[in-house]
Amino acid sequence: MFSVVQVSDSHLSPRVPRFNANWEAAVAAVNRLSPDLVVHTGDATLDGAGSEEDIAFAARSLAALSAPIRVVPGNHDVGDGASRSQPATRDRLTQYERYFGPALWTEDQPGWRLIGLNSQAMGAGDGLGHAVADAIAEALRTLGDRRMAVFLHKPALIEALEEGDVGYWAVPPAARGPLAALLTHPALRLVASGHLHVARLSALGPATLAWCPATAFLVGEKLLPNAMGGVRQLGLMRHVFRDDSVETEILPIPEADAVEIDPFVDEIYPADPS
Repeated sequence: MFSVVQVSDSHLSPRVPRFNANWEAAVAAVNRLSPDLVVHTGDATLDGAGSEEDIAFAARSLAALSAPIRVVPGNHDVGDGASRSQPATRDRLTQYERYFGPALWTEDQPGWRLIGLNSQAMGAGDGLGHAVADAIAEALRTLGDRRMAVFLHKPALIEALEEGDVGYWAVPPAARGPLAALLTHPALRLVASGHLHVARLSALGPATLAWCPATAFLVGEKLLPNAMGGVRQLGLMRHVFRDDSVETEILPIPEADAVEIDPFVDEIYPADPS
């Protein structure tokens, strides 16, 4: 048995420090839990895709965690697929990896393989999507008799693998192909993501789909009219890995300020002039 604490969407910045105190509260909560590993499922930075200062600051802030940590990139860290305003590019990814380590990784524990994926590269150009497909193929080729858990920023899907496009909120169907081998694999037990700033647990066969809430802020009904079955709350998740199953619980962050970003989103994320 071992435990992983998942944190997500901390949106850290020295330039706009509005959410940094919530991260400090999250660090205290995580360190009290003493997990074997922490996984941050993306958007560690407020705008790392546009500011290396934010990336450097976030990396220093994550170092306050007492457990080993793995990180996967979010759209605010490296850009988003083929987005017009801030696409995922190789240069952004290279900058990210200088501070946080590989965006694609595997972490083996007794009986288990944890797989970290770069959801932002799915649907991007510059060969980034091919790297994700190759990483998935290699992780499965060498899996052996282990069980699997997958961590990525965007949900791989909302309800079903064959669903249509849900826009900004999940991996687009056209880029979901390489994920199918993971999501339909009999050894899969957990798919853990962030991005939506809501908490939800649902089932995909024998696996749990775990949407980790953010540490930074809530997204209200103006920006996210449909919470898609999730609960708007701040928090973190603890995953306890047993022989053939994962027990997941959603935990609050004491002392965190559950601020809603909707009224001041243009102050935090000004509209792109283009």
